[in-house]
Amino acid sequence: MNKFYLLSAILFIAGLLLILFYGDVKGGFFLIFPFIVGSGLHSALGIFLIFLSFLFFALGMMERVKEEMTGHSEISGEEEFAEKKIEGGGVVFIGPFPVIFGTSLKAVQGLIIIAIILMILTMLFIFWSLLLT
Repeated sequence: MNKFYLLSAILFIAGLLLILFYGDVKGGFFLIFPFIVGSGLHSALGIFLIFLSFLFFALGMMERVKEEMTGHSEISGEEEFAEKKIEGGGVVFIGPFPVIFGTSLKAVQGLIIIAIILMILTMLFIFWSLLLT
């Protein structure tokens, strides 16, 4: 495991613990974006540790990419390596409409199933919140 990833996880958990146990904090969602509002020194320190964990996570990603790039440049031309086939894709919801993209039919079919499940869960949460009010 990358040392930056480990440090990021430790800082994130420490920040959450500070916020939850010592701070006067409220949180929620604005549209799809989570937010935290707090007052006091412990809340500020907890939020700072969480942002610091994001920074170390990004540094870990950059170090991993750097290691992979330098590892591939040192390979001699005589060695044979198997080709890796990487498949991927994604789902972006624009309002209620999913935009699905992928590199293969198998990836897109899996993402269609995930998109349908997410749409059903979203509708259930909306109807559930309407019933509670």
